[in-house]
Amino acid sequence: MRRDPRFWLRVGSAVVFAPLLVGLAFVGGPWFAAFVALLVALGLSEFYRMMMERGMRPSGRLGVFMALVLCVLAYTGTPSQTNLLFTGGLLVIFCSELLRPTGKRGIEPMAVTLFGILYVGWLSVHLVLLRELPNQLGQPYSQGASYVLLAFLLTWVCDTAAYAFGLWLGRRRLLPEVSPKKSVEGSIGGLLATVAAAHVARLWFAPYLDVVHATLLGAAAGVFAQVGDLAESLLKRVSGTKDASSLIPGHGGVLDRFDSLYFTGPLIYYYLKMIVFRSV
Repeated sequence: MRRDPRFWLRVGSAVVFAPLLVGLAFVGGPWFAAFVALLVALGLSEFYRMMMERGMRPSGRLGVFMALVLCVLAYTGTPSQTNLLFTGGLLVIFCSELLRPTGKRGIEPMAVTLFGILYVGWLSVHLVLLRELPNQLGQPYSQGASYVLLAFLLTWVCDTAAYAFGLWLGRRRLLPEVSPKKSVEGSIGGLLATVAAAHVARLWFAPYLDVVHATLLGAAAGVFAQVGDLAESLLKRVSGTKDASSLIPGHGGVLDRFDSLYFTGPLIYYYLKMIVFRSV
């Protein structure tokens, strides 16, 4: 078994941050929404900094502002207001490009700015939507904590199991040109562990999942979590950076720690809402 020098830093960070995330999930309300907004601001700042290191010129402040408004609307707004934000934001991004000095205007700054808002901002706010889902379904508000915890559990188990199985059994590289350390064996181990975790959740705190739903959602989350991780690895590869930042000891930055949740959060939100609870 190979050793990772950052292993104990990862464990220590998990011991500190996991209870905080779980506690905020139970509290919900503006506190959880504000926490997600903080993660969005930090993660999007990391993303724009990575892109600027490659010579790109996103409108960073505008992008962070629009992403934070998305968080507010996810907690207090309506779908029509969110649509208005996307429409108005696109127009503002176009107009801001007109104000750049001659020779620095282009499609690339607009595309990178908008992609950051969608990737970090829009995908992240699904955690807020998950926590507020009981309001849409006519359920007790406290039920929303279990939806968020389901996303946390499946994602963390997948990440941890893929990491552990990769260290233990990893031989064949999964996508070496994107992430040299990830292995086929680690990927399979992460997938199987996530399915098992979904069944544990069903028996522990998620009785709304039957055996079929637990199996399907666990398998989908096991795939989405790893794709989310690989997507962020691709961004780091393109920008030529090892970690998005050094904010979280042993993990890197917000993007490095929450990249998988960007993909599993929306998956679990729409699966629960549309398939388990059959709400349009």
